[in-house]
Amino acid sequence: MHWLAVESATLVASVAVGEGRQVLAEVSSLTQLTHSERLMPMIDQALQLSGIAATSLQSIFVSGGPGSFTGLRIGLATAKGLAHARNIPLVPVSTLEALAWQQSSGYVIPLLDARRSQVYAAVYERLPDRLNVLLPPSAIALQELLVHHVPAGPVIFTGEGASVFRSEIEQAVHQARFAGELHDWPRASSLALLAMAREQSGVSAAELRPIYLRASAAESKA
Repeated sequence: MHWLAVESATLVASVAVGEGRQVLAEVSSLTQLTHSERLMPMIDQALQLSGIAATSLQSIFVSGGPGSFTGLRIGLATAKGLAHARNIPLVPVSTLEALAWQQSSGYVIPLLDARRSQVYAAVYERLPDRLNVLLPPSAIALQELLVHHVPAGPVIFTGEGASVFRSEIEQAVHQARFAGELHDWPRASSLALLAMAREQSGVSAAELRPIYLRASAAESKA
């Protein structure tokens, strides 16, 4: 199976192309360009590097959120357009789950800065073949997360929120560990590998919905 994966929930845009469980090419970018300017050129580049033709794609994995409202909309619209044109399924994957999957074992807390005094967070136990969910993806106050939802023992914090709130985390969690800059951004390949590991089924372009966890600022004021 030839597949494409698109990640646009954060400032970093990431695209991967693969065959089965093998990643053939992956392109990531953090520039001043918007996702709308970056994604299609990156997809073309990843396809060219992989040697896979767009017409041979059989599935598209896409970050479903949470994350940047604008970034998610652009990524989902791009994936929907490609899937609709080729009549192939879309497989949405949680941004937080993809971040946790990038760790090899142990308790993992992926964090994204949700603004408005909240973080997007979840708590997982990373097992060899799956994620054990201890706290599902939530929009939550950081202190509530740190006081009530951190497991006992070493815990790996990952995601851009882990860097933003590192000082607060270290003060509250004695055995906090940090994944580091190379793992703080979700990778498109992680979406695909996680979905394949749990044999997640796809949906049509019409059925695909983002995972926002809360209304956008504009929607809240409406």
